[in-house]
Amino acid sequence: MSRRRPLLALLPVLAACGGEDYPKDPQKVALTYVKSNDASKCKYLTQGVTEQLTGKRGASAREACRKNVERFPAPKKVTIREYEVEPDDAEVELLADGKEAAVKLRKIDGRWRIAGFSE
Repeated sequence: MSRRRPLLALLPVLAACGGEDYPKDPQKVALTYVKSNDASKCKYLTQGVTEQLTGKRGASAREACRKNVERFPAPKKVTIREYEVEPDDAEVELLADGKEAAVKLRKIDGRWRIAGFSE
């Protein structure tokens, strides 16, 4: 007879998968987002930016984001040029394969989220 572990025993493992790897610094969020083409990077965007980039709303926007980002190659080299951090807002300037980009971030529910882009 096999023994089943109670669901409560798995909670620490599930919790670790959900948020332990989320960067605490805005510059790390920007760097992680820009250097990846993995679908999981959509979690770093505010809902408003996700909807603006995909032209969809709600959960459909998140799903479209996950599908779209995988279609573009990740840059080979990404470096942070400079950054400015306020208590709830930040801007990070990066070089991605020699191209300049700026990422604007906002702290929402204790996590830094990407709230806009500029070049």
